[in-house]
Amino acid sequence: MITIGLTGGIASGKSTVSAELRRLGLPIFDADAEAKLAVAKGSEGLAQVIAALGSEYLTDEGELNRAKVAERVFHDKNALKTIEAIIHKIVWARAEQFMQENRSAEKQLAVLDVPLLIECGWHKLVDSVWLVAVSRKQQIERAMLRSGMTADEVEARIAAQMSLAEKKKYADIVLDNSGTLEETLAAVHKELAQLAGDGCGEKA
Repeated sequence: MITIGLTGGIASGKSTVSAELRRLGLPIFDADAEAKLAVAKGSEGLAQVIAALGSEYLTDEGELNRAKVAERVFHDKNALKTIEAIIHKIVWARAEQFMQENRSAEKQLAVLDVPLLIECGWHKLVDSVWLVAVSRKQQIERAMLRSGMTADEVEARIAAQMSLAEKKKYADIVLDNSGTLEETLAAVHKELAQLAGDGCGEKA
């Protein structure tokens, strides 16, 4: 089985590519969704986070107070590292289970959709890294349109992430999403056909 690691910055169009791969029948591991489940109400992950931060980070309903946590980690990088370590460990365990299940089902291809694929070092654990890329101007415009954030807020989010130029150094495939949807999907189909056809996804 060849494992594709799909990544991209905020408003790059990664979700569009992921949705198309899912539509084509590829099994998709959604790291964002799994990260939310990792600290869901009553979970072991939530218990670990609360043990690290304190019970005041729980809502009255027993869920993680995400707004309060976000404020804390913005000022406390050690708290951020602690929470990330807890969540990443749980999510990676689930990713491994996902890959094992698809190998057992003799799937030819599987996708790990991970926004921080490269930052977490998970790019070393997949066979082909696919990076969805757009220009910085488009990234800002699309993020503002999608989320209602100001240009400055988007700029701050982008600045906090690894730069596109740096990410490209780790990518096997760069999908340019600056054109039309049809052009992006055509590129996805082309790269997928090549990857599935040559079977040369294994890294040394």
